[in-house]
Amino acid sequence: MSIDLPNSHNQRHLLNDELHQHPYENLIPPERVICIGMQVSPEQRAMELVHLQRLFDHFGQRLELDGDRIRCNFDAFRFKLEKHQEFTRYKFIFAIDSDNHEDPFSGNPLDQLPKGWLASLPGKMLTAMDVPILSYAEGSSSTQMIERFGHCFSQQTLIASLVGRSEGLVITDFAIRNDGMLRMLILSRASLPSQNGRLMLRLVEIETYRMLAMLMLPDARKLLQKLPQYDARLTELTSAISRGSGRDDEQLLDELSTLAANVESLVASNYRRLSASRAYFNLVTQRLSDLHEQPIELVPSLRGILNRRLEPARMTCDSVSHWLEQLSQRVTHASQLLRTRIDVGREKQSQDLLKAMNDRFHLQLRLQSAAEMLSVAIFSFYAIGLLSYMGEAAAQLLSLTYNPILFKAFAVPLVTASAIFFVLRLRKRRTQQE
Repeated sequence: MSIDLPNSHNQRHLLNDELHQHPYENLIPPERVICIGMQVSPEQRAMELVHLQRLFDHFGQRLELDGDRIRCNFDAFRFKLEKHQEFTRYKFIFAIDSDNHEDPFSGNPLDQLPKGWLASLPGKMLTAMDVPILSYAEGSSSTQMIERFGHCFSQQTLIASLVGRSEGLVITDFAIRNDGMLRMLILSRASLPSQNGRLMLRLVEIETYRMLAMLMLPDARKLLQKLPQYDARLTELTSAISRGSGRDDEQLLDELSTLAANVESLVASNYRRLSASRAYFNLVTQRLSDLHEQPIELVPSLRGILNRRLEPARMTCDSVSHWLEQLSQRVTHASQLLRTRIDVGREKQSQDLLKAMNDRFHLQLRLQSAAEMLSVAIFSFYAIGLLSYMGEAAAQLLSLTYNPILFKAFAVPLVTASAIFFVLRLRKRRTQQE
């Protein structure tokens, strides 16, 4: 059927296919699933395909890329690779011989891989899980099944729970054994292979996200030793600011800036890991809830053990994250307050300087006015003297009677007024130019 539909969004198929990125494996007991989780850097991720090609060449298979998921059914086992943001998961699914049901962990099916291939996987191994899945023996109680397979685990740390709607049994001890593997055993009552695959995926994700969440814990403990020193230093500086200890504000600001740089360096180097750790802790909690777990009497449960062990680590990481955030804000606030005080001081100094300059300017104006008036007097004095000589000479030349006192009496007002007019005109022109 063909339907004439409007133009699709260019990412419609990509967004829709995201829903199908994590299909469940169809697991039919008895099978044995081995999962290896590798933490990889961008450089190591570029080496994964080259390394994977060796595996496919060894078994004569063609490597077909399918985004971040690669699947292949080899003759001896099924293989799946999943790429995540900071880790890659390798999953191997083997059939279990009927002779191995009493000890499903016997033998090493990974011997079927090319020699040295597994040991040279790119990255650092974060998780290694050996998870056989067997059918639950009808008519047996949970206690009987635990007693039957308990020899495969450490009795001191054995954990078991009924999980899922079908009430399958999961047994583990969360211990890394001498071979480097963490063991889990699933005794399934599920009627559908996809139910087994869903349970398997949840258990694998719980272990993977648990380890990724705990990555921050060693660094968080180190930070708990550093942060009190920075906190005490900030308290000392803020006290010096508030009480005016005599230290120069510029020096205090320089010390605060150094402290702020150190704190921001800690924030920048740990923010990503702290945020990721918080997200992974939440994912572990969510996956535990998805198990629909039912505890077994007298046996520690998955949720109980994980919550008891993970909650202190979560609280430590959250405490460090909150402390870093608060310390950064307090340093910034103290720096702003000190800068404000410095700016106010500088503004007051500028105002005082401007006032002093203004006073000097007015003083100079008064001195200049006095000098101009003095210049008028001096000019008038000498001008009248010169005019007297000229008047006396003119009187003799014209045979006129010359009275110097009367001549000066008329000349003084005229000369002085002319000089004052000239000075005032010059002052007006200078004012207009300014």
